This record gives sequence, C-alpha cells and structure tokens, in this order.
Amino acid sequence: MNASVTKAINLLEELSRSRKPLALKDLARNLNLDKATAYRLLNSLRQKGFVQRIDNGGFYGLGPKLLVLAEDYRRCFTMRDVVVPYLEQLVEATGETAIYCERFQYDSCVTIERRESPHHTRTVIETGVPRPLFVGSSAFAILAVLPQEEILSILNMKNFEKFTPFTITSPKQILKKIEEIKRHGYAVSIQERYSYTAGVAAPCFLSRDLVGSIAVIGPAERIKANGIERTGKIVKKFAERLSTTVGYSRGTQSSDASGKRLRMVK
Repeated sequence: MNASVTKAINLLEELSRSRKPLALKDLARNLNLDKATAYRLLNSLRQKGFVQRIDNGGFYGLGPKLLVLAEDYRRCFTMRDVVVPYLEQLVEATGETAIYCERFQYDSCVTIERRESPHHTRTVIETGVPRPLFVGSSAFAILAVLPQEEILSILNMKNFEKFTPFTITSPKQILKKIEEIKRHGYAVSIQERYSYTAGVAAPCFLSRDLVGSIAVIGPAERIKANGIERTGKIVKKFAERLSTTVGYSRGTQSSDASGKRLRMVK
C-alpha cells in the first residue's frame, strides 16, 4: 500500500481509537509523524470530509463522510436483508438485544447489525467497533470454530486485556472454554467484557465458510433468570436457521467444525 495512504488511514484509526478530538501535535507524536506531514495529510482528509477541525482548528476529529460510507456499506451489505429478520425474531423470542457479528481482520470481530430489547433496562452495543476474539460470547462463538492452528496463533500473539474481574486471560482457560463451546454449540459470557452484562451466541455458516455469529445480550441477572441453557438452545436454533437460509448445508460440514475457514471483514 502507498505510504501516504497508510499514514492517512493510521490517522483516521488513531482518531477513532481516541474517542475524542486530538491536537495536531498529539496525533503526530502518537503515530511518529513529523507535524508537517501530519498536517498535510489531515488537510487532505478534511477537504474530502473524512476529518473535521474542532475548537477553532486546534483539534481534529472524524468527519461526516465516514458516516456516509458506513451507511453505503450497510446498504450494500448482502447479508443484511437476510440477517435482520432473524435478529428481530430473536428479540421477540428472548426479550433481549440481538446482534450479528463477523470476524474482523485476523484476531477481532465487529458487530454489523443489532436489534434492541424492548426492556427499559437493556444492553446496547456499538456497531462497527472491533473487539478481540477472546472476550464476549459473540467473539468466542467465532473463535471456537476456527481451525486449531489459527486459534493457537491468535492466542500466541495476544496480550490479554482484563476488561472486568471475570475476563478470561489464561490461554489454557480459553482453550478449555472453546472445548465447552464446541460441546454445546453455543458460547456463554457472563460479565467477561462488561460488568453486569451477559451474552449467549452461536456461530453462523455459509456453505463451508463461517460467516459470523448471532447473539443475545442483556443484564446478567435477567439472562440467568431466563435460563442459560434455554437461551443457548434458542440462539443455536436461530443460527442454524440463518445458516440454512444463506445456503449452508449440514452435508457440507466436516466432522471437525474447526476445519472451517472464516470469511473476514477486511
């Protein structure tokens, strides 16, 4: 990739990570760029609407053009029309927020679609925000069906962040959880990523390729009160129906689910 393009993308990603406007000097320092180069790239991005100046030009933030592109992606997303009805049915069946995720790059996943719970107290998750594959039910549902060599590669390269006191950070414990997910056909996460929040997820397949996972998420006590096993069976059933709708056949499944390859969002 062209060096200038890479640096421009890095600037956008840094602004996204910060979740707040940043000064030119901070952006340049964080990315090891000289201020002149950072300013030139930011100015080009600003002219196209990808970046905007804030507070009389002293700070930079993400621009509205990114939202336009995001909406264009959603409109062109071929799975969307298929996925949304299943999420709506899952909300109706469980009363909790339902989400659809895909693998992002190599070691992360991202929520593509969501439908929120009708409860006043509910869990809301952002779409389009990458998160690691080793934490949360929707992420674990994807991780568990990767080829074993990919799982080990991801575990070897990660520095495991502890999001809550319940986050699993031991590779041995993660592998043990993966075996449990394979036995049940669904993944459970209780307060592993967010305190007082739980999720139950199952993988979705397209032919021999894993597309992603669908999950229900909500307050941990309500998820447990509704029954983890009951909820797991419901989510697994909807995941299987979705997989069948998009062309997946059990006849194409090998005896070892970990032999599947996962389609990744680039």
